[in-house]
Amino acid sequence: MFEPQNSLEALMQAATADPGVAPAFYQALLEAEIYILTPDTPMTPGRRRSLKYQEKINVATVEFQGLKWHPAFTSKARISDYVKESEICLGAVARNLFDMLPHSNFWLNPLSECQKPLPASEIALLTSGKIFEVLGRAT
Repeated sequence: MFEPQNSLEALMQAATADPGVAPAFYQALLEAEIYILTPDTPMTPGRRRSLKYQEKINVATVEFQGLKWHPAFTSKARISDYVKESEICLGAVARNLFDMLPHSNFWLNPLSECQKPLPASEIALLTSGKIFEVLGRAT
Protein backbone atom coordinates (compact mmCIF):
# COMPACT_ATOMS: atom_id res chain seq x y z
CA MET A 1 0.00 0.00 0.00
CA PHE A 2 1.40 3.40 -1.05
CA GLU A 3 1.73 5.78 1.89
CA PRO A 4 2.49 9.38 0.81
CA GLN A 5 5.62 10.81 2.42
CA ASN A 6 4.80 14.46 1.62
CA SER A 7 2.16 16.73 0.09
CA LEU A 8 3.52 16.20 -3.45
CA GLU A 9 3.03 12.45 -3.16
CA ALA A 10 -0.46 12.95 -1.72
CA LEU A 11 -1.37 15.16 -4.70
CA MET A 12 0.21 12.72 -7.14
CA GLN A 13 -1.84 9.88 -5.68
CA ALA A 14 -5.03 11.97 -5.66
CA ALA A 15 -4.49 13.05 -9.30
CA THR A 16 -4.46 9.42 -10.44
CA ALA A 17 -7.97 9.00 -9.02
CA ASP A 18 -9.32 12.48 -9.87
CA PRO A 19 -8.05 14.33 -12.98
CA GLY A 20 -9.36 17.55 -11.42
CA VAL A 21 -6.43 17.40 -8.98
CA ALA A 22 -3.85 17.35 -11.81
CA PRO A 23 -3.34 21.16 -11.96
CA ALA A 24 -2.56 21.25 -8.22
CA PHE A 25 -0.18 18.31 -8.62
CA TYR A 26 1.68 19.95 -11.52
CA GLN A 27 1.95 23.27 -9.68
CA ALA A 28 3.31 21.53 -6.58
CA LEU A 29 5.71 19.46 -8.69
CA LEU A 30 7.33 22.55 -10.22
CA GLU A 31 8.19 23.90 -6.75
CA ALA A 32 8.98 20.60 -4.98
CA GLU A 33 12.40 19.13 -4.33
CA ILE A 34 12.82 15.90 -6.24
CA TYR A 35 15.82 13.58 -6.43
CA ILE A 36 17.72 12.07 -9.34
CA LEU A 37 20.49 9.47 -9.27
CA THR A 38 23.93 10.86 -10.11
CA PRO A 39 26.45 8.01 -10.12
CA ASP A 40 30.12 8.96 -10.34
CA THR A 41 29.54 12.36 -8.70
CA PRO A 42 32.23 13.00 -6.06
CA MET A 43 30.48 13.00 -2.72
CA THR A 44 31.29 12.32 0.91
CA PRO A 45 28.80 9.77 2.32
CA GLY A 46 26.16 11.36 4.54
CA ARG A 47 27.04 14.90 3.43
CA ARG A 48 25.38 17.47 1.19
CA ARG A 49 27.10 19.67 -1.32
CA SER A 50 26.19 22.18 -4.00
CA LEU A 51 26.98 21.79 -7.66
CA LYS A 52 29.59 24.14 -9.00
CA TYR A 53 28.65 26.49 -11.84
CA GLN A 54 28.47 24.48 -15.10
CA GLU A 55 29.62 21.32 -13.32
CA LYS A 56 29.15 18.24 -15.48
CA ILE A 57 27.28 15.40 -13.81
CA ASN A 58 26.33 11.92 -14.94
CA VAL A 59 22.59 11.44 -14.47
CA ALA A 60 21.28 7.88 -14.40
CA THR A 61 18.93 6.75 -17.14
CA VAL A 62 16.78 3.70 -17.72
CA GLU A 63 15.36 2.51 -20.99
CA PHE A 64 11.63 2.00 -21.34
CA GLN A 65 9.61 1.60 -24.52
CA GLY A 66 12.62 2.56 -26.61
CA LEU A 67 13.23 5.87 -24.79
CA LYS A 68 15.71 6.96 -22.13
CA TRP A 69 14.24 8.21 -18.87
CA HIS A 70 15.82 9.80 -15.80
CA PRO A 71 14.48 8.03 -12.71
CA ALA A 72 13.32 10.79 -10.35
CA PHE A 73 11.95 10.47 -6.86
CA THR A 74 9.48 12.51 -4.86
CA SER A 75 11.07 11.57 -1.52
CA LYS A 76 14.18 9.88 -0.20
CA ALA A 77 12.06 6.87 0.80
CA ARG A 78 11.20 6.29 -2.87
CA ILE A 79 14.92 6.12 -3.73
CA SER A 80 15.35 3.33 -1.17
CA ASP A 81 12.45 1.47 -2.75
CA TYR A 82 14.16 1.65 -6.15
CA VAL A 83 17.85 1.04 -5.40
CA LYS A 84 19.02 -1.45 -2.82
CA GLU A 85 22.62 -0.22 -2.52
CA SER A 86 23.89 3.21 -1.54
CA GLU A 87 23.64 5.62 -4.46
CA ILE A 88 24.62 9.26 -4.94
CA CYS A 89 21.64 11.49 -5.65
CA LEU A 90 20.98 15.12 -6.37
CA GLY A 91 18.04 16.90 -4.81
CA ALA A 92 16.78 20.06 -6.48
CA VAL A 93 13.62 21.97 -7.22
CA ALA A 94 11.95 20.12 -10.10
CA ARG A 95 11.68 23.27 -12.24
CA ASN A 96 15.46 23.73 -11.96
CA LEU A 97 16.15 20.07 -12.85
CA PHE A 98 13.88 20.30 -15.87
CA ASP A 99 15.76 23.43 -17.00
CA MET A 100 19.13 21.80 -16.31
CA LEU A 101 18.24 18.72 -18.39
CA PRO A 102 16.19 20.08 -21.29
CA HIS A 103 14.45 17.70 -23.70
CA SER A 104 14.74 14.89 -21.13
CA ASN A 105 12.15 12.36 -20.06
CA PHE A 106 11.70 11.90 -16.31
CA TRP A 107 10.01 8.96 -14.61
CA LEU A 108 8.71 9.81 -11.15
CA ASN A 109 9.02 6.95 -8.66
CA PRO A 110 9.67 4.07 -11.06
CA LEU A 111 8.67 0.67 -9.65
CA SER A 112 6.46 2.39 -7.08
CA GLU A 113 2.72 1.87 -6.70
CA CYS A 114 2.39 5.60 -7.40
CA GLN A 115 4.54 6.47 -10.40
CA LYS A 116 4.31 8.87 -13.33
CA PRO A 117 6.26 9.02 -16.57
CA LEU A 118 6.90 12.62 -17.60
CA PRO A 119 7.92 12.69 -21.27
CA ALA A 120 9.90 15.71 -22.46
CA SER A 121 6.85 17.01 -24.35
CA GLU A 122 4.79 17.06 -21.13
CA ILE A 123 7.62 18.76 -19.23
CA ALA A 124 7.84 21.44 -21.94
CA LEU A 125 4.10 22.12 -21.50
CA LEU A 126 4.56 22.18 -17.74
CA THR A 127 7.53 24.56 -17.62
CA SER A 128 5.92 26.93 -20.16
CA GLY A 129 2.65 26.93 -18.19
CA LYS A 130 0.70 25.73 -21.22
CA ILE A 131 -0.23 22.48 -19.49
CA PHE A 132 -2.66 24.45 -17.32
CA GLU A 133 -4.41 25.73 -20.46
CA VAL A 134 -4.60 22.18 -21.84
CA LEU A 135 -6.00 20.84 -18.56
CA GLY A 136 -8.48 23.73 -18.39
CA ARG A 137 -9.87 22.83 -21.82
CA ALA A 138 -10.16 19.16 -20.83
CA THR A 139 -12.50 19.87 -17.92
